[in-house]
Amino acid sequence: MIGPDDASFLLLASTSVAYSVSIRRLERLRRALANGKMPNLLSVWTIAATLLLPPPLIVSVVAIAYVAEWPSRKIVGRRQPLRYLFSCATAVAACLATMVVVDAVDGPAEIFLAVLTFSTVNITMIATVMAVAGDRRVLRKFANPKAHLAEVATQCLGIALAELIGWHVALGFLVLPAVLLVHRWSLRETVKVEQAFDEETGLWSETAWRVQAHQKLHDARGHVALIIIDPEESGAEQRILQAIGSGLAPSDLLGRYGTRQIVVLILVGRPEAGPFLSTGFRADLARAGVQAALGCATTADSELEGLLIEAMSDLMARRAAAGVHRSW
Repeated sequence: MIGPDDASFLLLASTSVAYSVSIRRLERLRRALANGKMPNLLSVWTIAATLLLPPPLIVSVVAIAYVAEWPSRKIVGRRQPLRYLFSCATAVAACLATMVVVDAVDGPAEIFLAVLTFSTVNITMIATVMAVAGDRRVLRKFANPKAHLAEVATQCLGIALAELIGWHVALGFLVLPAVLLVHRWSLRETVKVEQAFDEETGLWSETAWRVQAHQKLHDARGHVALIIIDPEESGAEQRILQAIGSGLAPSDLLGRYGTRQIVVLILVGRPEAGPFLSTGFRADLARAGVQAALGCATTADSELEGLLIEAMSDLMARRAAAGVHRSW
């Protein structure tokens, strides 16, 4: 017979896993843009567990949520397991401290003290380690209240989740759309702060482009074409994009590369499609009067760096054949 605690545990564990898997791309981009120096948004599950479950099940929910979120930390091939393990231990400590406070307090103050205790323990432990490591940039972020808005919002949603589960376990699913909205808001704020996307040109910064390009290569079921466009003069982005726009699809990934280059990653059906597209783009640029060199690489499966090197080599070879030399 499944009791209330078992049902609540199963709901929190399963939804934390399902949610982390479903928003993995979003979370990878959010963390990569901030270079991994930002809080995760797992407290919606952990604080709900704190308010509903006994200590052993609280620890289990925290462990499951963190294990499910772990693949999102693979940011451009980099993981930091010890830091992640410490983050998980910090969440466990914050949950247990919050449980003690909540058990000792009744009434409206319980919710306020739950959020305050959880945030204080979590932030204090992490900030202490950052101070010892001498990471002043991160400490300045910790001192900025705006940096904690998304985290506090997820904690409040965790309290709402606990209340809904208290009425009926199935009602817990109602919180998921709100959690997704907070996650997307956090990503938009991160994009804005890090200046990762240029609204005027529609180009991603090199860091943001790389993260999404890695994901596209991982998901690709066919060939991909990577094209680098190197204009003769800076500030030609709009003219380039207008010239080649007819050959681009909404799914094509455009970004900045280096000082002035534009890079495009396109999913193609056959290896011949890459050179065919690059020839078309050269003709489009010529008709628009844009002077730019163009390099292309096409492959079925390859690391991103290999594609970039191959495309840049093609670009430089074409410049050399045309008698144009430039040092990068």
